[in-house]
Amino acid sequence: MALSAAATLTRRYPINSLSSSSFSRPFLVKPHCRKRRLTTMAYAEKITAPYGSWKSPITADFVSGAEKRLGATAVDDHGHLFWLESRPLESGRSVLVKAPEKPGDEPIDITPKEFSVRTVAQEYGGGAFRIVGDTVIFSNYKDQRLYKQSIHFGDSSPLPLTLDYGVPSVCYADGVFDSHFNRYVTVMEDRREDHLNATTTIASLDINEHNIQEPRVLVSGNDFYAFPRLDPKGERMAWIEWGHPNMPWDKSELWVGYFSENG
Repeated sequence: MALSAAATLTRRYPINSLSSSSFSRPFLVKPHCRKRRLTTMAYAEKITAPYGSWKSPITADFVSGAEKRLGATAVDDHGHLFWLESRPLESGRSVLVKAPEKPGDEPIDITPKEFSVRTVAQEYGGGAFRIVGDTVIFSNYKDQRLYKQSIHFGDSSPLPLTLDYGVPSVCYADGVFDSHFNRYVTVMEDRREDHLNATTTIASLDINEHNIQEPRVLVSGNDFYAFPRLDPKGERMAWIEWGHPNMPWDKSELWVGYFSENG
């Protein structure tokens, strides 16, 4: 059976059935088809450039035009919802946002423009804020200090709770409120003595004090600490710890300790 030019382009033969008779007619596209294909084909111009200097299609405008990313969420005592927004158009700034109380209203930014809610404790970060009553306590990305701010007034200025060491050498994460002793308990990473080998502890500070203060160390001795949590009565605290050369998923320990009378 004679095959048309169109059929010869799609015909398949088992490899063990091919013979000279299978190729009795040449597999050629008709001349007018070849001509039409050549006239419509476009070629990209090749440009040679030194390594590292070629023009990337991924531009700064392309990256900065990305969508906002939503992060950690929290609910205050009044049932109001809060969350973190990472905003590419604001240099990646992390903003604490409050959900609108009425349908149709816009969400409210709590974090002022010169602040960013983010911690770099233990390199990968951790819980960067905690809502305590009508106040939020958060780590500021630029200086890694702890600040407190009212959550009911978007234009209220954050007040520093910890010292300014000139460089962000002390970081805080995973903080919780201790209502029994009226203080803030947090993981503290201190690089003041050795920038490459930080000292990690669990520490506390009085959030009612108006003076900037040095945190008081509660638990120390191991290489890493995470997730301090208090019981409802404020008598005990649980936490996770691990040490070199282990990673937390290799070997970590759950500890529980009792507070003394003075905390």
